[in-house]
Amino acid sequence: MAEWVDAEDAGQFHVTSFRKAVSSTATTTFAWIDYSYFPGSPTANFYASAPLEAAVIETARGIYVPSVAPAKQFVRNLKLMSAASGATSVANGRQHSILADLLLYYPFIDTDAVGEQQDMVNNVAIPRYAGGKVMAVAQSASSTVGQFTFTYTNQDGVAGRVSPNHFTFIVAGGGQIVSASVASSASYQPFLMLQTGDTGVKSIESVTFTAGGGGLMCLVIVNPLVTAYNGQECRRTTAGNLESYGSCAEFASLIHMRPAQIIDGAVLGFFAAGHAGSLASSILSGILETTWN
Repeated sequence: MAEWVDAEDAGQFHVTSFRKAVSSTATTTFAWIDYSYFPGSPTANFYASAPLEAAVIETARGIYVPSVAPAKQFVRNLKLMSAASGATSVANGRQHSILADLLLYYPFIDTDAVGEQQDMVNNVAIPRYAGGKVMAVAQSASSTVGQFTFTYTNQDGVAGRVSPNHFTFIVAGGGQIVSASVASSASYQPFLMLQTGDTGVKSIESVTFTAGGGGLMCLVIVNPLVTAYNGQECRRTTAGNLESYGSCAEFASLIHMRPAQIIDGAVLGFFAAGHAGSLASSILSGILETTWN
């Protein structure tokens, strides 16, 4: 505890800000979005590289944190503010957010390739951790409900593991997490389910759709670091009243959460689910403070 307190006095901390603006395309209430996909600071990350080939994300696409090796760096404090899309909006006042390290991705998977095994190309290894969770991010609008499974190598290096069958759902544009649960297309989940006994994924080997999803998606391997809940939103009226509504949510390590370690080279981004309506044209901004010794 003394080292934690003394680190700030020793100047062993960094503070960085971020601001992401969701596009005007409607999002699905209770479903998740990938804030890294949208413009702002840091710049947008579209997962645009060779189709089906494993790739790492440029560090410039993530929230900046310094390199401090051989010291270990941790999240010290996180402040989040959700800004409304309009003066009377209440749609994004309740967001469940996840700060994650984006590790590896496989872009431009065709959700309409029914019955065709789409083989991934793994020329790049996962850069951090023994494995991570998998998220399915839409790279285009999706017009129908699809179903798919994927094969992968698990956290222990065992290849050929097969996921349960997953449903996708209709989305209006890219940047939305298109995967639903293994039960139906109306139960939204951030992470894909794995074969029983597995806790993480090192790489993905193939994807097979048994029902077309009407679009393109990217499978992204991530490591969740911090889970937060932003209960209010900031907005202003348009009738001359400049009073703001809503407040910043603060999450301090040792008080509100266990300190999460950030490994050098991490590409940090937020995923969030809006529980009060579409997050279209809304803004997520905040401050991330890290510390080390």
